[in-house]
Amino acid sequence: MGKRRVSPQSDVWSRRAFLRAAGLGVGAVAVGGLPRALRSQILPGTIAQYARPARLTLTAAPSTEQILPGGATNVWRFTAQRLAGPYDTVTPIPGSYLGPILRGWKGQRFQIRFQNNLSEESVVHWHGLDVPPSSDGHPRNAIGPGSFYNYDFTIVNRAGTYLYHPHPDMLTGEQVFRGLAGLFIVHDAEERAAGLPKGACDVPIVIQDRRFDVGNQFLYNVGGMAGFLGDQILVNGVPNYELECYTRAYRLRIANVSNSRVYKLGWGDGSPMIVVGSDGGLLESPVEKPYLMLAPGERVEVWLDLRNKKVGDELLLKSLQFSAQGPSGGQLPVNGAPLDIMNFKVVYQQQETLVLPPYLSQIDRYDVNQAVNRDNPRVFQISVVDGMFRLNGRLFEMKSWEPDEEVRLGDLEVWEFRNDSSGMRMIHPMHTHGPPFQVLERTIDSMGAANYETVRYGYVDEGWKDTIMVMPGERVKVLIKFTHFSGLYVYHCHNLEHEDMGMMRNYYINP
Repeated sequence: MGKRRVSPQSDVWSRRAFLRAAGLGVGAVAVGGLPRALRSQILPGTIAQYARPARLTLTAAPSTEQILPGGATNVWRFTAQRLAGPYDTVTPIPGSYLGPILRGWKGQRFQIRFQNNLSEESVVHWHGLDVPPSSDGHPRNAIGPGSFYNYDFTIVNRAGTYLYHPHPDMLTGEQVFRGLAGLFIVHDAEERAAGLPKGACDVPIVIQDRRFDVGNQFLYNVGGMAGFLGDQILVNGVPNYELECYTRAYRLRIANVSNSRVYKLGWGDGSPMIVVGSDGGLLESPVEKPYLMLAPGERVEVWLDLRNKKVGDELLLKSLQFSAQGPSGGQLPVNGAPLDIMNFKVVYQQQETLVLPPYLSQIDRYDVNQAVNRDNPRVFQISVVDGMFRLNGRLFEMKSWEPDEEVRLGDLEVWEFRNDSSGMRMIHPMHTHGPPFQVLERTIDSMGAANYETVRYGYVDEGWKDTIMVMPGERVKVLIKFTHFSGLYVYHCHNLEHEDMGMMRNYYINP
């Protein structure tokens, strides 16, 4: 095939009050990938606009999308209707099953009514956003078919590329696989001053892998302990993706929204990757990496400079080979196999005045000496018992937690994720709901050292994180501070099939 070019709660508001507060007469915004090569101008609104609260409805429902030649594919889709707030709160992606890009400003209030029009229960998690527990998308807040749930939160996060996706217990993997996911982009004044590309040169790139049957329908055949591994790469919901470019600088917001597949991103010409941001927004200054490791749930922002390219030049984004260890469940290509992701083709000559900024943002570094458990990290041991991945030997329980899963609001702690048990050894991307964290230290055991050498220079640990890749044999220490909210949250593996199998636990932030 040729390249495809693409230039259950107390009701916060009654339905009537919600619509009255939002105002009527605003048309629905459907989902979809940005028009051709994402060239539509999606310039964020003014700071004054973002002072106004955003109110919208977000609906999950069955739909269809033309992904491959021939018959349309049945998908599940998020659609959104903006009821109040800046015009660009909702940016549809025509030609894609992905949800619309939601856009907000640090300090802006969001009121979102989620309508579940699926045939099973669901709930929405705002991945990476630190929000009150009632709005976080905990599985206990899942609602049934035909029901709605109201989310109400103010953005406390810094500017960055965040996600939203379903989070029901034992159903997350398949719901995301069928199409339910989207980007939530946050802006702030510091980011605006950084001098990064905007508009058509600020490009979202959502990477997923899928399988299709002979009738062009999604084929969710999970390969046992490996989770789901697809044989076709989609970018923004489109196969064989090619971005038509100017001879300018680009800001690439890359998100791994695959269920289980890990990517080792590198340029086809061997040039280094210039990183400007990670999960939680901009780094302090750009860093150069030979390649980038991106596990499910992780995001990275890359500076791509095409000023010295000529019209007709092309640049391929690839996933390079690495050693992942662990089973593949008979699925090919295995995790770690080389893959082509997308192509960048220069088709327009245009002058560029931007240069790579030497300074991007201020990151207030945590001091490990201020951690309440500096010498006694809170340990989360990954293991396999009775064929199930567990955290500290435990599986998920909807409403309970253990005493060693309680923390205090305001405390800074050291958490350590250990993936060095003697059982089945494979990559686990660990994700925390609630506040972001900073990476303190990585260590590897002798058994995992050889595989580790194939990935070690691709971690982006210089910035804020909410998801961290933990290799077989690896221990990762992070610093996490419980700053804003108390209540019940979860931490889990973001291999979505592992999460659905119970590799998730509650933790409780005491006020």
